[in-house]
Amino acid sequence: LSGLVVIAGIIVITLAAARERKLANLKSEFVANVSHELKTPLALVRMFGELLQSGRVGEPEKQRQYLQIIVSESERLTALIENVLDFARVERGRAAYRFQEASLVDVVQRAAEACRVRAERQQVALEVEAPDEVPRAWIDERAIEAAVINLVDNALKYAANSPVVRLQVRRRGDYLHVAVIDQGPGVAEEERKRIFGRFERGAQATRGTVRGSGIGLALVSHIAEAHGGEAWVEAAPGGGCCFLFSVDWRRRRRSGSSPGV
Repeated sequence: LSGLVVIAGIIVITLAAARERKLANLKSEFVANVSHELKTPLALVRMFGELLQSGRVGEPEKQRQYLQIIVSESERLTALIENVLDFARVERGRAAYRFQEASLVDVVQRAAEACRVRAERQQVALEVEAPDEVPRAWIDERAIEAAVINLVDNALKYAANSPVVRLQVRRRGDYLHVAVIDQGPGVAEEERKRIFGRFERGAQATRGTVRGSGIGLALVSHIAEAHGGEAWVEAAPGGGCCFLFSVDWRRRRRSGSSPGV
């Protein structure tokens, strides 16, 4: 019996050590990926800023174009930094959400506008679809906007040849679903749960040249769970990916107050 206990203990220690090694490797990859993602927008901001500063760009249209690139890359940089900070708060168990009654459709439209310039540069059309009447929900607007931006960013990275990315808001009983649908290569069924884990990336991402932090989908999942829902991915009709998360729109009503419709 004592021999079995010793063997069991060795197995537990070995498995724990293997998990720690995997986590350490994932963290190292995460740091490398984030560093790369920070450098890219910084390099573009500096390059176009120096061009404008040099005075060699005399055409007003070119100046406006370069300024727009600086603004959009600064926004991309800000979003990445906010993702990292949000993820750090989640890791420490200190993520704080500020809930209030709001229109989920309005938040999704704001997120689409925040991504529109980048989408247009990639010649991708962003379309927002929602029914006429969607119940107002008890949500943290900033967090939901960040979740949608993460999903759109994901589509623009991994489905770069998709001519259109559709953002949909749907009502399914007590839940509102937000879907981001692309016409890209899709996600293998065996990876669909794993990619929502921290530092995890799909096989397509790790094989290709597209860099990512591995925390975007983990944040989407955490935000959805904080709103009484969940996040998942499924195949889109006709090919591509459909990333979704749900929000329990009647959440506040259950705790004694009613959101309006």
